[in-house]
Amino acid sequence: MPKAPSSEQARRLLLLIGLLQPQTEIPLADLAGALGVSVPQVTADLELLSMCGVAPYSPGDLVPLYIEGDTVFVYGAMPALDRRVRLSPAEAQALAAALQAAGRTADDPLVSRLLDAASDADPHDIERVIRTAAATDPGNHATLSLAAGQHEAVRIRYQTGGTEKVTERVIEPLALLNERGTWYVEAYCRMAGAVRTFRVDRVRDAEPTGEHFEARTVILPGTALPTAGLPRALVRFEAGVEVPEREWPGMRVISEEPSGTVVEVPYAGTGWISRQVASFLGAAEVLEPAEVRRAVAELAASER
Repeated sequence: MPKAPSSEQARRLLLLIGLLQPQTEIPLADLAGALGVSVPQVTADLELLSMCGVAPYSPGDLVPLYIEGDTVFVYGAMPALDRRVRLSPAEAQALAAALQAAGRTADDPLVSRLLDAASDADPHDIERVIRTAAATDPGNHATLSLAAGQHEAVRIRYQTGGTEKVTERVIEPLALLNERGTWYVEAYCRMAGAVRTFRVDRVRDAEPTGEHFEARTVILPGTALPTAGLPRALVRFEAGVEVPEREWPGMRVISEEPSGTVVEVPYAGTGWISRQVASFLGAAEVLEPAEVRRAVAELAASER
């Protein structure tokens, strides 16, 4: 029997759960007909389903069925269907990013239910993901996403981070990526003559040019802002200071106390991170490493 795509098999398994009512005997041929597959296929699906369940995966936590001859016997209720949904931190973060992209805010009822279902996830982290990209224009996002799929060049007006300077350029969108709730577009920038990463919320206008481009052979990093292998700095913000999640790529909150917030920030050079810390005028302090502390001190001294 040829191996079916995993997505199709998952769909059938979910349908089967709905068809397998407790304390029933169902001919295999009936289930096969309901799913539009062969009897051997539905038999294989049921055998797989019989090994599924919920933690701790004791016999009472598995799907209660067995096959005898041409009939499947369901001798109990499906496990977990009457239990609260629990999400892992990774699942909760992914759903939070999806809700943010759909325009949900941190006080939306759906977000509250997500926080309630996140078993081990930090609620502050999830709220932070949803909160960070509220400024993204859905029209620009849709234009760039469609252009990436159709290989169509787009003319954009883009505001450079930390300045009011807006430049007009033509880009060839390659892919949209979401990093900690903020959307980015990887694109070949004709003005720069190279692949660049643009934050979608800084795109002031996005207009399709009608010009289609040949797909380029480029290796995308798989993340909007690759930080693997970069050194990390620990920075403490005073209480009441808004932590700049949108401006500090790859930042991770280490602790939040009444006295302030400590974050971990990857950095490629001391010049960038020292300017970022110094811009808080004493409300942010580098705890380590020493090279970044020195860079901040030198920058502060030079501006006196």
